[in-house]
Amino acid sequence: MSGIAARKWLLSAAGARSMLLRKQVYSKIKEDILAGVYRMGEKLPVDALAEKYRVSKTPIREALTLLQHEGLVEVIPRAGYFVSYTTLRDIQDLFGLRLILEAAAAEMAAQNITEEQLNALEDILCTYVPGDMASYAQYVQNNREFHYRVALASGNEKLAEAVANVLDQMQGVLLLEAHLYDRARQFDQEHKQLVQALRKRDPILARKVMTEAIENTRRAMLAATLGEKRSRSNVLDMITSAGDGS
Repeated sequence: MSGIAARKWLLSAAGARSMLLRKQVYSKIKEDILAGVYRMGEKLPVDALAEKYRVSKTPIREALTLLQHEGLVEVIPRAGYFVSYTTLRDIQDLFGLRLILEAAAAEMAAQNITEEQLNALEDILCTYVPGDMASYAQYVQNNREFHYRVALASGNEKLAEAVANVLDQMQGVLLLEAHLYDRARQFDQEHKQLVQALRKRDPILARKVMTEAIENTRRAMLAATLGEKRSRSNVLDMITSAGDGS
């Protein structure tokens, strides 16, 4: 191998390692945000993250930029990176999208779901213990898995990916809602009702149950976000004051 070829190979290998590292860091930070390790509005210090994930600051910044594009992270000038808040408009838009995607997914799943897929849905526990943050985080993950599997059962993988993406953008508010409102029993009942509709191979009933469940969650999440926005206003005022040195 010539010297030029060797240098090109080394640069290529270094680039591949850098890309892999960035992807790993991005995946880990995203996983922690979705699991509730970092809550809405919490600051994400680059130095601390680099130390925690044992990497340099560059892949941390690159990962945070990717997460910013996905709407999970926001940048506040002179303050840094923060876990995104979900606005009321965001919630309305995301729920409108969920109603379109998941109602269709439930209807299609009722016609295509297998016995194995039905059994897997029944095995997913979508409840939590009031006051236990760890159980809230587990509930949010399990709920995402449940809805993703329903969408997969539709037989349309692109539809399932779209559902998963929307749910990812809503994880912070889902966690907040679970913390503020004890609807554990209602969540469990709604999921059982959907599985029953799917077992009956009734697409109309499956669509109806899914729609009602999403609307119930929408109302609770809007109430949760309204309460959180009041707290956020106070936090941003403090950050701005600190940045101005006042």
